[in-house]
Amino acid sequence: LCLSNIADRARATLTAATTTVSVGDRVTLICSVEKSAGWKYEWFRRTSHTSEDTINDGLNGNIRVSQGGIYRCRGFRGEPAVYSDPSDEVTIQITFSNKVSVTQKPSWSQIFRGERITLTCEVQGGEGVQWEYEWRTPQSQTFRTKQKDWTITASISGDYSCKSRPTDDSYSATNWSEALRLSFLDPPKAQISRSGGTLTCSVNPSSSGWSYYFYRVEKNQEVLTLQNTDFYSNREIRVSQGGVYRCRGGRGEPVYHTEFSDPVTIVAHKPKAELKITKSPVGGRVTLSCSVKPSSSGWSFFWFRGEKPSKLLRTQDADFLSNGQIRVSQGGVYRCRGGRGEPVYHTEFSDPVTIGEFNPCVI
Repeated sequence: LCLSNIADRARATLTAATTTVSVGDRVTLICSVEKSAGWKYEWFRRTSHTSEDTINDGLNGNIRVSQGGIYRCRGFRGEPAVYSDPSDEVTIQITFSNKVSVTQKPSWSQIFRGERITLTCEVQGGEGVQWEYEWRTPQSQTFRTKQKDWTITASISGDYSCKSRPTDDSYSATNWSEALRLSFLDPPKAQISRSGGTLTCSVNPSSSGWSYYFYRVEKNQEVLTLQNTDFYSNREIRVSQGGVYRCRGGRGEPVYHTEFSDPVTIVAHKPKAELKITKSPVGGRVTLSCSVKPSSSGWSFFWFRGEKPSKLLRTQDADFLSNGQIRVSQGGVYRCRGGRGEPVYHTEFSDPVTIGEFNPCVI
């Protein structure tokens, strides 16, 4: 009489008290074959990247293990041995006690959609271990990275958490960190305000870390620089040229820009140079001083003699004492004006001063 080995063969059952155990602890695995007696048991362990090995831990129906991995068992009895079908596999995970936390850089209190930030998974006491990292997003998606830093483009608000595991052990890991809750705001808009010729830029809603960029709206819009504008501070400039201005903020690397501010129109009046004279006690020579009203920085000064068209004075025509001061001994009508920037922006001419021999007077 020949009986079917397959149809009647018993099947082993593997149960575990828990599938997750702290490092250093053990978990009991129990193997059984129902409705029959006299069985002894074989135990097997493998990982996702190693082949299955037999565990030499006796033939009884339970073992205690402290190593993560994929386990199964089967029963056998009789001589020659009759084997049961193997059990289903059970995966045992080992949990490290190291505390894990998520930090954010830059640590701005307000983050706007589209900005790039870096999240870092920090493992306390994990020195000497080569870790890889697993991240959990607000949509409960998980994925792994080789590095502890993860750079994201801000888009989905919610809880971000991480855990770590040794690179050579897929079945050991830390617990999940406490979640870092991130709330991303709609992209901000810059605001520009004016007081006279002073323009001030800000970001709404208010937040930190911004640099500010000012623009004069022309055919080819370019950011204003130190060569063509007085920068009082990171967010404040003084302009002397009329036109339509706007600004925006930027921060981070690569730079994330706000929306442009609404435009503001400046109707400018050219500053005027002011010429003063002082008579020298020697030989009737006269010192001329030129300045710009209202006072501002960065000016070079140009000197002229004669009625219009006037002659621009050179070093052979006068003693140039400083940028804003010359000494002359030749009579005539003198004017000055200031200039700065590239291309040069000129002030209006000063009122003329007439110098006669030993008798300077203002017209």
